[in-house]
Amino acid sequence: MIYDSHQGTQLSAGQRLRMQQQQQVRAFMNPILSDSINQTLKTIEVRKEQGAKPWIDPNKFNICEQSSKGTPSVAEWMGY
Repeated sequence: MIYDSHQGTQLSAGQRLRMQQQQQVRAFMNPILSDSINQTLKTIEVRKEQGAKPWIDPNKFNICEQSSKGTPSVAEWMGY
């Protein structure tokens, strides 16, 4: 749990309202995010048990074939 400590500071009415809204959103979203994470982890475990391959192959490396800077022309973008 994260607590905001504002000892020695004065908050404006707008700042207090914003802080209160953030705390309400955190209280609402934490259970939803926890459920989503738990469901995802369960799905991954089921896929592992079924012998599914991992999403990322550790033997393959991402190689950047082209590195350029700037904005491509419209002709390049259209494939001409």
